[in-house]
Amino acid sequence: MKIKLSVIYVYYNTPEELSASIKSLEQACAEISYEVVIVDNNSPKSITEEIYNRPNLRIIKNKVNCGYGKGLNQGASVAKGEYLLLANPDVKFAANSIKYLLGKMESNSKIGVIAPQLIGEKENILQSISGMPYLSQSLFAFSFLGKIWRKNPFSAKYHNINLDRNKEQEVDVVGGACMMVKKSIFDKVGGFDERFFMYFEEADFCFRIKKMGYKILYFPKTKATHSVGRSTQDKAWIEKTFEQSRFKFFKKYHGLIPALLGEFALRFFKPANILLLTILALSAFLNLYKLNEQMIFIGDQGWFYLSARDMILSGNIPLVGITSSHTWLHQGPLWTYLLALILWISSYNPLSGGYFTALLGVITVVFVYKLGKEMFSKRVGLISALLYATSPLIIINSQMPYHTSPIPLLTLGLINSVFKWIKGDVRFFPITILFMALLYNFELATQIFWFPTGFIFIVGFMGKKQWAKAVLRTGILLTSLALFILPMIPILIYDINHKFAQTLKFFIWIQYRTFSQLLNFKNTFLLSKSQEFFSSMINFFSVNYQQLIFAQSNLVSLLILSLSIVGITFYLLKNRNVNNLFSPISLLIIFIIIPSVGFFLNMTASGAYLPIFFPSVIIITAWMLDGIMHRKYLFFPILVLVFYIAALNTLFVLDKAKSKPAYGIYFSERLNAVKTILKETNGEDYGIKGNGSGSQFESFTMNYEYLTWWLGKPPSKNSAKNLFIISESKDGIVVDKKIINK
Repeated sequence: MKIKLSVIYVYYNTPEELSASIKSLEQACAEISYEVVIVDNNSPKSITEEIYNRPNLRIIKNKVNCGYGKGLNQGASVAKGEYLLLANPDVKFAANSIKYLLGKMESNSKIGVIAPQLIGEKENILQSISGMPYLSQSLFAFSFLGKIWRKNPFSAKYHNINLDRNKEQEVDVVGGACMMVKKSIFDKVGGFDERFFMYFEEADFCFRIKKMGYKILYFPKTKATHSVGRSTQDKAWIEKTFEQSRFKFFKKYHGLIPALLGEFALRFFKPANILLLTILALSAFLNLYKLNEQMIFIGDQGWFYLSARDMILSGNIPLVGITSSHTWLHQGPLWTYLLALILWISSYNPLSGGYFTALLGVITVVFVYKLGKEMFSKRVGLISALLYATSPLIIINSQMPYHTSPIPLLTLGLINSVFKWIKGDVRFFPITILFMALLYNFELATQIFWFPTGFIFIVGFMGKKQWAKAVLRTGILLTSLALFILPMIPILIYDINHKFAQTLKFFIWIQYRTFSQLLNFKNTFLLSKSQEFFSSMINFFSVNYQQLIFAQSNLVSLLILSLSIVGITFYLLKNRNVNNLFSPISLLIIFIIIPSVGFFLNMTASGAYLPIFFPSVIIITAWMLDGIMHRKYLFFPILVLVFYIAALNTLFVLDKAKSKPAYGIYFSERLNAVKTILKETNGEDYGIKGNGSGSQFESFTMNYEYLTWWLGKPPSKNSAKNLFIISESKDGIVVDKKIINK
């Protein structure tokens, strides 16, 4: 018997839906001779045996997912029917529906494409007809303007808002989920344009058929049920594919430049992007607010400024940075290198370092958003970005040109690379190692991250996870080694002449320090002095947590912390299995808990440790708030709370008296003190000496030394008649002049 109709499916991941659709053909194709052609687009889920055993069925198996349009072309190329029914596997047909479609098409030779009315699972009429998605209509129909002004003429024309969807009529485009076309017309038009992987291929197809003089007919007498979006639940992939196909459509019908401009407008001007831009503008404002007056400029920063200056002037490249609390250990030199470039560009202006780290702070907000979005959702990303942009503690860190300022951004890079590695992309393991080396160069304390990273690898390897086992491949290990060595080259050169104190000795010392503290912790904790220090550590983290989350209220900060702990505990109890260790929230918890324990065991309260916690704590807080927002009636109260926190934190930052940092002294005060010194020298040589708390450190006066040099009259290295003694306190700077009689 001659086959009248070929039903073509492009299959991906929907075995049950495909089976139900094929079964519905029996009554829908009453008295019609038909065949079924299935194009398997390399689906992870196999087609059921029940389908394989059906008569008049042909299956084409692709080794890769080649897209919807190309799959239909493949099916059409082997089809024997006079007519083609192109259908999604998640479409079910009503009795006699295809018979009616075919009858209507045969009755009028001018019909090029015919499509039924598509019904949703809730018996609602689906959007299955539209106008052509030209650029003018698309700028409204696919943008947020179309959402806030739904009845604008452009969107109305595209969505056919005023059309009676129960009336048979000629339209511009019918949805690709289900359409019938005569095979001779399909061949004549050249099938689907295979440049469209998915989406917009039906608009292009209908346009070309209509251009040949045929009609595109919407035929609601025939109905089919469509279960939308069953083949993939990956919203990010769907959005990306939709945007790519839309751009190709614009390019094909409007040219490259209009396509680029149109697609940029549609992708950029979205509610989330506009809100993110507003957050970034707020972040930039707060980071730059009175920076020329309020920038922090302590003595240790002066060390880096002098080192960077000398590097430019002498050409000698330092191999290490400032010494740590253990004088045989140095910080890495990368901050010196960065600062040298900044000072060279700005003619040594000390404020240039602050402007750079302020910009770095704004960039970090972007990556906080991206990580929150990728790990959880767009809303979590936006809440994270807003909380991060307005956090007083973070803003102080961003306004302080110091080697700790880039740490939050590098920490984000580390967590992101670990996240992608444990999701299965082993290429991110070497990048993880690269970020560890970069963090080493900026702050030695960040090497605590080796412990959570090692913990994740060990648990994954013992659990026989492929992403953990893949690390041991020769190529991955060699790449990791190369990416670790590259940023460490200056330190390794320094090490050769210093008995490897910076690497091998440091590594051995940190292991010894950790395990000795663990062994002695019980006895140490029982000592009253240690208990007092333990309490001071708790107080240290508590005070800084308040400054991080909500500086205006300790009570609200404590409430948010409590809710975060309850939310995390509930999540972990609900998801008690080994695989849950590799969930996004568990990853963030690991990168908070393990370093926190390490710092508590080390019993050292230092502000340099805090930046590594900024991104994780903020994103977890956003995750917790977002979780509450999913509860009925709690969305708006929590939304108000988020904006309330951001608003009051903003006001706190703008209030100079309240937000004055623990260091107590702003840049403008130091600059005025230096100007006073230079005024009183009357051009004579002079010396500078520190006095009081902190003056025992060599770097105490280095910030003043740099400022006096920048203003043209640095202190003399030899003994001088005039000696200026500088004392600092929370109340300000005191400069005493002392005349030395030789």
